[in-house]
Amino acid sequence: MAEQNLEKIKVKIAGMHCASCEVLIERQFLSLEGVNQVFVRSGKAVIYCSTRPSVEQLQQAITPHGYHLTALDGQKIEVINDTKINAKKDYFQIGAIFLLVMAGYLLLKQFNFISTNFGITEQMGYGFVFLVGLVASISTCLAVTGGLLLAVSTKYNAGHPELSSSQKIKPLLYFNGGRLIGYAVLGGLVGALGSVLTFSPKVSGVITILASLAMIILGLQLLHLFPGLQRFPVRLPKILAHKIHDLSSSDSKLAPFSLGALTFFLPCGFTQALQLYVLTQGGAFYGALIMFFFALGTLPALLSISILSALIKGKVQNYILKFAGVTAVLLGLFSMQNGLVLAGNPLGQVSQNKSQTVLGDPNVQMIDGRQVVKMKINYLDYYPARFTVQRGVPVEWVIDAAKASGCMSSLLVPGLGIREYLPRTQPKKITFIPSQTGTYGFSCAMGMGTPGAAIIVVDSPNDSDQSSCDVTYADCLKS
Repeated sequence: MAEQNLEKIKVKIAGMHCASCEVLIERQFLSLEGVNQVFVRSGKAVIYCSTRPSVEQLQQAITPHGYHLTALDGQKIEVINDTKINAKKDYFQIGAIFLLVMAGYLLLKQFNFISTNFGITEQMGYGFVFLVGLVASISTCLAVTGGLLLAVSTKYNAGHPELSSSQKIKPLLYFNGGRLIGYAVLGGLVGALGSVLTFSPKVSGVITILASLAMIILGLQLLHLFPGLQRFPVRLPKILAHKIHDLSSSDSKLAPFSLGALTFFLPCGFTQALQLYVLTQGGAFYGALIMFFFALGTLPALLSISILSALIKGKVQNYILKFAGVTAVLLGLFSMQNGLVLAGNPLGQVSQNKSQTVLGDPNVQMIDGRQVVKMKINYLDYYPARFTVQRGVPVEWVIDAAKASGCMSSLLVPGLGIREYLPRTQPKKITFIPSQTGTYGFSCAMGMGTPGAAIIVVDSPNDSDQSSCDVTYADCLKS
């Protein structure tokens, strides 16, 4: 192997938290004279070189990007003003930012600017996706994309010295135009692929949970709260990122547009979380819109990349990364609820209560031996959202969905095996007989609805022959 004739250097690096960091550091080290190969993973790097770079050269290559060496060939390196290790003031700042973000959320929610169902879900709204893009753009998740933009812009302008100042912004426009169109087209392809596959509600819920976990992990990595998480970056193959970067050496006018579109494949956990989600939706048009609005959210930062690269340094950069981290964690937590509902909510959606006895629910009327429940859907909420019925007694659930919004025209009760379409033209009547006590959450097919919405099944005071009926009201009447 070629490495046998090269000197091998092992270093440890602080400040990393994603696969984009790895790609960026590899390219910075490769730019040093005498460095032939670099492999970076989980805070460690192996460098193969024909001419050994000095510690100062290695530090200078990565320090401007917020990273620094902590060890070289097993020897610790003293680091001055290490801003990547949290001190007490960092935890105080994180707490303060958390309170500010939550206060802003509650204020916007109070004035109905934000839905109660804020998170990854079919009706999450393109504003939510745009916000995810904004968060991603101010995190180092898009450091590679920003570096790529600067590289292709510089190369393009160098190859066309005759351009005026106004014409030199063209590569920025080409790059971002390619990014918007590429994300829409490729997002549509991912959605189309999902339409070929059939995902059960439980599988969709698990995928939503995974996407939410990816956002939470990214946020915690940005906040440096759990150092061990740095070893688990959300990644695509790094060779793909390097191949895309290599294209930036072209001075073709088509290169900026093509590279902008290809950033769809660069390592970014936020991007991959949404790609995974779009796959479950089974719609090319919806997938295209989701990825388009995500790219649109990153647009302000990328258009201002030269200005931001000069401004976002030191304390300002530190505060912005903390804000991005807190926001990412909160977005992930909000989204987690929808996934748990779809997956059957293993944290307590279905619980067995063998000794409960019904005390009477004003939302449930006993008519001719049936438990009749009338429920209305207004926008994204159920009225009532919770009601109690007796085990073994037929239930007639009448749902008025005339004012239902989006996916609320569907109903899913995983624990009872109910999945129904709710027409707007007339109330929908659903009949069933609950055979087991417990709490059964219900929502729209994408996990939305009033938080905590559930059917509570308790023992009947006169539990007898009714408990032997089948699961549908019609079957019980036949017996």
